[in-house]
Amino acid sequence: MASKYTTDKQINSLKIYSTGYYIHYKINGKRREKKIASKDVLINVARNEVRKALGLIAQGIDPFEVKIKGETLNDAWGYYVDKLRTQNRKCVKGDKSEWIRMWDKDVRDGLGKKELTDINRGDVTRLHLEITKRASFMANRVIEIMSGTFNHAISLSLTEVNPCKIQKNPEPPRANELSDQEFSELQRQINIRRNTTRPNFQSSLDFIELCMFTGGRRSEIGKAKWSQLEDNKIILKEHKTSHTTNEDRVIYLSNQAMMVINKIERKGEYILDVDYPIKMWRELRESIGRPELVLHDLRHNFCTMAKEVMDTPEAMKLSGHKSFASFKRYCKIREPKAIEEMQNVGDHMTKIIMSN
Repeated sequence: MASKYTTDKQINSLKIYSTGYYIHYKINGKRREKKIASKDVLINVARNEVRKALGLIAQGIDPFEVKIKGETLNDAWGYYVDKLRTQNRKCVKGDKSEWIRMWDKDVRDGLGKKELTDINRGDVTRLHLEITKRASFMANRVIEIMSGTFNHAISLSLTEVNPCKIQKNPEPPRANELSDQEFSELQRQINIRRNTTRPNFQSSLDFIELCMFTGGRRSEIGKAKWSQLEDNKIILKEHKTSHTTNEDRVIYLSNQAMMVINKIERKGEYILDVDYPIKMWRELRESIGRPELVLHDLRHNFCTMAKEVMDTPEAMKLSGHKSFASFKRYCKIREPKAIEEMQNVGDHMTKIIMSN
């Protein structure tokens, strides 16, 4: 290439051009170079790919000829998972994480075994239709994960086309906020179970109440440690957006949230004894007549209620949102608020009419 490059400080074979990362290598007496990844890829990911390639080169194998002939979708998925784990993404942490389970269930033993360059939109559409028979929204999630895998494969020069640009199933917005009556009933049902449930389920009730009163993500509440509790705050160094920002995630604790925490016995490393109170949550949502709710909806509800009593920047700070667009998706206008605001408009119109 004519353009200048810099040599990586860790791996001499890795050259950094303005257009991307390249490997310079020699095999069978010939010097060669090959693009490893585009510049939007993290340097550690490029280094990992170079190390893999150098291992094959040491055996007299040209890794890029191997890739052209036989790189499968499962291979590309492995590279994508490596990238996501480098970014500390929770969706691929552990063998039982959400994305890993979805891939193993619907992709690995089927389309995953095919070579990247042999997969077309028809293959992806057929898989989407098959999953749709049992789970409409899940079918969309699987294709989105596959699309991310193909995009990463393109950045690694493993393929040139992403065949996942297909029509997905419609997903009408869900009503995930609670009415005042439902919210009050949820608290009443929690209080009832405080007096009737076995001691080992008390931590599940604590978990749910902290989600209600803090708007914290499930992963944040479930993994919070006593060492991270400072006065009326839980300060997290590692969190969902820690790979894109250096800021701590601060969960502010109201008096209501502190009442929950102060009742908990300080034993062990973690504040709560449960990672995910699914059984208790199912009972509670049934008891208030909202069986479709997921635990994350309590975060949506918190944002909606916070926005009703404070300005957007303050509400975003409490919920830990960095993007206004993301926060906006969490906020709904509940009916009582809509009625109140409509009356404010009507009163404003009346003032205009009367003053003229």
